[in-house]
Amino acid sequence: MFSRIRKMQKLLIVLLIVSIGLIGCGKNSSTGNGDGETSADKITLTIGHFDVDENGAIFRDALEEFRKAHPEVNLVEEAIPHDPYRVKMTTLGASGDLPDLFVANGSMLIDYIPKGYVGTFNEALDQDPEWKNGFLPNSFDEFTTDGKILPTAMFSVHVIYYNKELFDKAGIASFPQSWEEFTAAIHKLKDSGLTPIAMGNKSNVPVGSVLFGTLADRYTGTDWFKAMKEGKAKFTDPEFVNALKALQDLAKMGAFNPDINSIDGVQASTLYYNKQAAMIVDGAWAVSSITRDAPEDVQKATGLAILPSVPGGKGDPLSVAGGSGWSLAYNSKLTGAKKDAAIALIKSVSGQEYGRKKIENNGQPPVKVTDYDQSKLSPMAVDYFKLMSDKKFSPIYDIQLSPALVEVIYKGLQDLLIGGITPEELSKKIQTVRDTQK
Repeated sequence: MFSRIRKMQKLLIVLLIVSIGLIGCGKNSSTGNGDGETSADKITLTIGHFDVDENGAIFRDALEEFRKAHPEVNLVEEAIPHDPYRVKMTTLGASGDLPDLFVANGSMLIDYIPKGYVGTFNEALDQDPEWKNGFLPNSFDEFTTDGKILPTAMFSVHVIYYNKELFDKAGIASFPQSWEEFTAAIHKLKDSGLTPIAMGNKSNVPVGSVLFGTLADRYTGTDWFKAMKEGKAKFTDPEFVNALKALQDLAKMGAFNPDINSIDGVQASTLYYNKQAAMIVDGAWAVSSITRDAPEDVQKATGLAILPSVPGGKGDPLSVAGGSGWSLAYNSKLTGAKKDAAIALIKSVSGQEYGRKKIENNGQPPVKVTDYDQSKLSPMAVDYFKLMSDKKFSPIYDIQLSPALVEVIYKGLQDLLIGGITPEELSKKIQTVRDTQK
């Protein structure tokens, strides 16, 4: 199928090559070179991304440095926040009207690659062994389908950030190591007047991505996930249904804020910063935001953990959902100087210097960084790297599954949290969508 699609793409490129330079015209953009003038000797590149807040400052700085180093390129950003960006890119996947460069996750690429929308990196990597060998082991695993797509980070999407002082006041000496201890701790925290776990699931992504993916793996194990992708296991299998039941049981016992589906992540973090909630569940990126935004006493009291083992679970209790979550891809329509400029930009945000800046700002780059100032890391960043030192990565659902399947799972989890659907009903609904994709 891929070969037929690629032949069609070649024909389309021949027909459209005259208009390639018009890609991105008429779209909203946030930043360009100078006053936006695009003279005949300039190359215009559009880039779609969601690094619009403080956490994206390093990426935006790198784009600005690229502009200074490449005055011949007019780099136009199409930048919007994370959640609407996901919706936008899923929509654009139907038309193929993608920017010249774009940040994409595995779920998007599952849709884009068979349609021939994404350029591959085999040749560029082979021509630059130093660049190729600079990436962490397994960096390309989740982004290798019909070529290599570069990851922009390697991190855990699941970390539990908890206030040790609030735990102690509630009579919890240390973070629970079993599911029974975990649920007992939730009851103690609730009885002390706290929200045990603050989460903002308004977009339907957070609970599914940062909590349920790891919880599900505790019950199913990674082998089940692989078998499911191969059509040899089903979402109606008991182990997956048990994971759904465990999540709904947490909601029923009052583990979450009642408005979980009505607020966003920032609002959930505020509950934690104000000591109204004892825990938040988020990805590794929250190390930066907590270090930057939380009151000093909350920062000092924050400990890091992962979900404990579950009774009868088939998964590794030392695994967390994680890996190379997002990549910076380029449009397969690019040729010649535009393609060269696009790859040059990608190299600029996947090299040693960029990796050093990421680590020193408590980030997690996908490259091996050997020379960096450890004194610049926050204590929480040090705790994160220590926590992850013996952990394995399990699948991230919204990276490895199709957009349609992710949507039915994550939207279903919203309904599950408020008792709008039973675990058995949801498992059947998910499997019905999965069956249509075979």
